[in-house]
This record gives sequence, C-alpha cells and structure tokens, in this order.
Amino acid sequence: MAPARSTPARSAGGTSTLRLVPQDPEWLHDFRGTHDLLLAPYHAAWSARRRGVREHLAPPYPAGLEDLKGLDAPAALDAWRNVQRAFPRVLRGRTPRTARDPARRSLLRAPDGGRLVPLHPVLLDEADVKALVRVRRALRAGARARPSLLVTHGTDGSVAVEAVPGPGDYRGTVDRTVAVLGLSPDEDVELLAAALAPAVAGARPHRVDLSEQEHAAYGRFADRLAAAAMTGLFAGDRAVFRSRYRARGTDPLVSAEGRSVG
Repeated sequence: MAPARSTPARSAGGTSTLRLVPQDPEWLHDFRGTHDLLLAPYHAAWSARRRGVREHLAPPYPAGLEDLKGLDAPAALDAWRNVQRAFPRVLRGRTPRTARDPARRSLLRAPDGGRLVPLHPVLLDEADVKALVRVRRALRAGARARPSLLVTHGTDGSVAVEAVPGPGDYRGTVDRTVAVLGLSPDEDVELLAAALAPAVAGARPHRVDLSEQEHAAYGRFADRLAAAAMTGLFAGDRAVFRSRYRARGTDPLVSAEGRSVG
C-alpha cells in the first residue's frame, strides 16, 4: 500500500516557510560555492583581523573582496549553515557537479514510471534567507564600486582592458543560490510537498509515484526552478537544465492508467 501523504508542519512562530530544494548537482555546486568560495574564507579573514591577528599572518580575504562593504560575516555564515542544517542528509553530501543524470536511482517517478530529479520539502527560516539576500546585495553594490574590468587609457590614445578580481566574480554563484532558496511557495509547491513528505518523521526513503496532477505541478515548478538556478546565464543553459527534469526511462511495472502496480 502506498505511504500516506502529508505536508511538513510549519513552525508555530510563523518564521519558517516551506520550500522545495532540488537534488541537483548543478545547483548544489553553487550553494556550496557560496560557502566555500565566499562566506567561509571571508569570515576567517574578518575574524582573524577582529582578534588582532597581524595582517601578514591573518588569512587573506577572497580575491577581490578586500574592501567589500556591508557584508555581515558572522550573520551570513550562520545563515548559510542554518539553511544547510535544514536540508535532508542526502543534500549535504558532495555530489560532483559533473554528475550526468541527477535522476539516476531516483525514487520519484512520473505517471509513466519514468524517473524524475528528486525534490525535497524543506522548512527554511525566513531570517536566514533574508541574510543571504543581504549578501547578494553587498556583492552587487561592491561590483558597482569595483568593476571586474579595469580600463586604462594610454597617452597615445590606446585602451587596455584588464580583468581584475572583484565582487562581481562571486555574483553568479550567490545569485543562483539565493534565487532558488527564495522561490516563493505556491499551490504547486504545496501539492508536491504533500506528495513528497514521508508519512513518519525519519522514515526510510520510499518510492513516490506522482499523479497526473502532481506531475503537471512538477513541470511548472521545474520551469521556475530552471529560471532561478540559471540566473545570469544564457537561455541555452536554462534549456539544458530544464531538460533534465523530464522523466527518464519507463518502469515496466506500470498499469495501463500510468500508476505503479509494483
């Protein structure tokens, strides 16, 4: 018998919001990069100087962020860690970005039995999401103040353009991280969350067969997800990302109505 479907409980304080997070190595690469390339090294550099460690001994700031203003190092790092702790264990591992098929071995199935990229209902504290939005805001302001292209005009009228490290180098990673975490819940999210939530907290992973209605909601959410996860990239990148969210393969044990009989 199929497991009962239930929606994750919301916090009594009303500060947490239900989101759907993809088990997708492409987006998880950006999420982890926000920590590894920016927040963790920036906090280490900021903390060392705050403790009075001499400049030549303190760890360096990430390249191009030496003079970044408006980034609250401890609040930003705490927010990222809080978000990661809210993720299920399967999203905390280090899946290579080059993983070809994120739907491989997926227990989430389309009505025809095809495998779908897993989505996970997660309750995120809005304060943490807003803290990461402020990181994005600080990077955007920093990129305007310090462009990543240095233009030098020579006395002979020549123009030299040189790429230099700057806040803009980190914008794409943070933009894509925040865009996905900030996808507002709607009826599709509520419907999918009810289908994807385990019947009992801590229950072992189990196969979930989406109904036609739930699969249609999955497709609409995948459209929104592709636009968010590919923020700042080309339309072709978005199309490639979106294509991975179509059902892959067909389960032979499927009834004529498209529901699993296994």
